[in-house]
Amino acid sequence: MGKESKTWDYYACLLFIVWPIRSIVYFTPVAFGYLLANRLGLVGPELPIDISLLWMVYCASETIFTLNYLCTKQRLAKPREDPPQLLAELASRRHAPVSVLEFFESMLRHTPDVKTFVEEWFYNTPFECLTRPDLRVLLAYIFYSKEWTKLPSLDRRDVNQMVDRLYDLTNVREPPSQTSSKPTHCIRHTLDPFESTARPWLVYAVTIGMDAIMGVFLRLAGFQRHPLTRGLRYWHRDAMTSPVAEPLVFVHGIGAGLILYLPLLWSLVTTHQNRPILLVETPYVSMQLVEDVPSKKDTLVGLQAMLANHDIQRAHWMGHSLGTAICSWVCQELPHTVSHATFIDPIVFFLWKRDVAYNFLYRPPTTGIQVLLWYFASTEVHIVHVMRRHFWWYSIVCFPEHLPRHPVTNHVAASVFLSSHDVIINALDVHEHLSTRDQVSSKMEVVWWDGFTHGEMLLHSHALTSVTSNVKCRDVTNPIKHVAKWNWADYIVNRLDLIRQQDVACTWW
Repeated sequence: MGKESKTWDYYACLLFIVWPIRSIVYFTPVAFGYLLANRLGLVGPELPIDISLLWMVYCASETIFTLNYLCTKQRLAKPREDPPQLLAELASRRHAPVSVLEFFESMLRHTPDVKTFVEEWFYNTPFECLTRPDLRVLLAYIFYSKEWTKLPSLDRRDVNQMVDRLYDLTNVREPPSQTSSKPTHCIRHTLDPFESTARPWLVYAVTIGMDAIMGVFLRLAGFQRHPLTRGLRYWHRDAMTSPVAEPLVFVHGIGAGLILYLPLLWSLVTTHQNRPILLVETPYVSMQLVEDVPSKKDTLVGLQAMLANHDIQRAHWMGHSLGTAICSWVCQELPHTVSHATFIDPIVFFLWKRDVAYNFLYRPPTTGIQVLLWYFASTEVHIVHVMRRHFWWYSIVCFPEHLPRHPVTNHVAASVFLSSHDVIINALDVHEHLSTRDQVSSKMEVVWWDGFTHGEMLLHSHALTSVTSNVKCRDVTNPIKHVAKWNWADYIVNRLDLIRQQDVACTWW
């Protein structure tokens, strides 16, 4: 696979953003040593005590933080000894497979080019060059999240049957396995070495500060924060106008939390005054120094408790990027709680392809946005911990036929928004995967944002309008006329007036 040429914005982002931040990690221990030696009179003329002590404290704090990072990385990098197994993970679903081989066949039915699918996992090595041991290693990882050598005999038998099936489907004669030949390397994100980079505590101070600022905004908007389970919390706001429509639940993706979604949330909050709105927070992928990663079971139990706390039977679920993983769990394991699902830049479809794992964890960056994604997300230690030690594709993947259905029409109750230039998923492949449905009732609404990259819809008002309008038109029981959104000034004045009225009422009582 040839190397791609790097764009000018790659070098600009590297030079003016990434390198200056990374240099703090390497510079501060050296600076601390120099300042300490200066105070002891060992090097250079003595610096003013107030300035030198201030810089010594800061440099010492960054040095200690880096040492803590190294310990954290070593602890979180340990491979999972008991990865969730496919059949157990899917056992509670309506479409649960009876065997791994059945799930394998379902995957193949949705794979138009099996040969290319396998080759991509081996960094585009021709299928004809792959031996049975090579394919065993890949399939043991894909379907069991284990090394081939650690599989029990029954699972090894199933893997060998899968290998036979692949050779048959691709019309490739199995090459002889040479015991002395070097195995062909393949991508195995949950088993491969843990790769992350240190960053100064200033970065986390910024992201935690951004989260606090977002909390102030949400409280002004009428939201209250509630704990959910370890590693999860949520914000809730009751409907502010009547008639009350179905609730809306939003789950954000990887980044710095809800504040990155402020344009979308502002659009939803101001457009859907008649809806209860719940915003699920996942701080373990928000650069909040949170290590607790709830399991699928704990997450679903927490979400059920969230709905019960507010007497919600069904809701419109919406997720972006990694947030669509939680939406996928809810749609397939708690379908009775879903009236409609909206997937924005989803990572849950066609997930057995290498795209998400490769693009997020392995791809060398060549553009500005890729280098920013690499530094601020793909190599952040807690995010890497989630993606390399807790991201089990067979638990997250959603086949189109498993999406929720309308109880009356039986049509697919889901909408999907795709960005044509998405840097995480192959949007074109996902679009074809979702669009090749024969029956009318199996078709779903797929919106194509031409020219957008992953998450870019947050910067375009017409894209935000398409999302909020999509949510609005789903409320067939209590339709309301679309009204113009408030502007920022009007909304803040309104919220301050409500707070003042509440304070007056409390004083009167």
